[in-house]
Amino acid sequence: MLTPPVIGSLGLLALFIFMAMRMPVGISFLLVGCVGIGSLTNWNIAFSALARIPYTWASAYVFSCVPLFILMGMVFSKSGIAADLYRAAHHWLGRLPGGLLLASIAGCGGFAAVSGSSTAGAAAMGAICYPEMRKYDYDKGLAAGAIAAGGTLGIMIPPSLGFIVYGILTEQSIGKLFMAGVAPGLLELIFFMVAVVILVKLKPGLAPVSEFKITWRQKFNSLIDVWPVLAIFLMIIGGIYLGVFTPIEAGGIGAAGSIILSICMRRFTWKGFTEACLETIHITAMIFLLFMGAMVFNIFMTLSHLPQSISVLFSSIGSPQLLVIFILLLFFPLGCFLDVTSMLILTLPLFLPSLKHAGIDLIWFGVLAVLCAEIAMLTPPVGMNVFVVKGVVKDVSLEKVFIGVIPFLVANFILLVLLYLIPQLSLFLPRLMGG
Repeated sequence: MLTPPVIGSLGLLALFIFMAMRMPVGISFLLVGCVGIGSLTNWNIAFSALARIPYTWASAYVFSCVPLFILMGMVFSKSGIAADLYRAAHHWLGRLPGGLLLASIAGCGGFAAVSGSSTAGAAAMGAICYPEMRKYDYDKGLAAGAIAAGGTLGIMIPPSLGFIVYGILTEQSIGKLFMAGVAPGLLELIFFMVAVVILVKLKPGLAPVSEFKITWRQKFNSLIDVWPVLAIFLMIIGGIYLGVFTPIEAGGIGAAGSIILSICMRRFTWKGFTEACLETIHITAMIFLLFMGAMVFNIFMTLSHLPQSISVLFSSIGSPQLLVIFILLLFFPLGCFLDVTSMLILTLPLFLPSLKHAGIDLIWFGVLAVLCAEIAMLTPPVGMNVFVVKGVVKDVSLEKVFIGVIPFLVANFILLVLLYLIPQLSLFLPRLMGG
């Protein structure tokens, strides 16, 4: 007779098989979870869980911030403010070595501050930045790679959908997770720019110096067009940090603010707003299906006692630091095949008991996990952001885009080591919040 942990292991194997067969991840979670619960208990309980758990989680108040933050980013994208971000960065950085690459990364960082989505950032900025870099004969692979890497900033710089998913799964404060991502997100932006400067210095032919001239008046005028992004970002982050409103309320304020600002700036169109709403519905539905399936699957995992068995196994490692390293190393192969949300949903319920038992700060670990997820979005064979950019950019091969992201992967690995060795870089702002 099979023991519960063995059934749990077989369930995990079945899950990976279904994913390899291209079955939607959320459906895979639901199917394996329901069958697993039925195998460990009885089918009445399994079908009851299938009927009850998805509704319970989908109607949870905390989930309401997901579509709100997505809508905020979509409205800014459709209103043309994303293009303003790139234009401003272009005016200020374009004359530097690799200036258009630096401007693209800065533009992605600015868009990340109001979108929370890495794929949305890569798609929006790819259509804007890449043609300009090709006009000045920048290397195709490096240009596309910079956009793909810059897009990943969307799940580190708050408001971040990655931190929302992590906070819900681990029952950690989403506000504190947002604060924890501020310094690492800015450091990542700087590391990407340093990587560009070093690479261009070593191989000047990759990014010729642009000949266009911009006056100081034009530079300062370009900042006038991007003040809404700064205003919304400071309002959201400042409000959460000061305790004026919760992250959920911040989502509502941000979404409403983006619409009001686009109207005031005469950027609002019904066509753009309709497209923003439809894309918000699409992304939200995908995330909700993942969560609903994952919660049924997690009940199965709990009944199988597999997470508890893993916790006992990991407790033999002894050192909490080695435990963190071991879990982070597991993220990399998984990230080659799963998108960020799926990877977090699959792994966190398995490893959470071990992390809690070892006394690991879950806010700090959340930053490391999200950074690993960013790295996963750039690594083959899936590399979600690479595929998104390739879908926007037609004249460069997928192989060249993967080669183009290598300098940024190196920068991210260096940052990962730094954040691991100096937890205070992630924790000083959350600790100032108190509570």
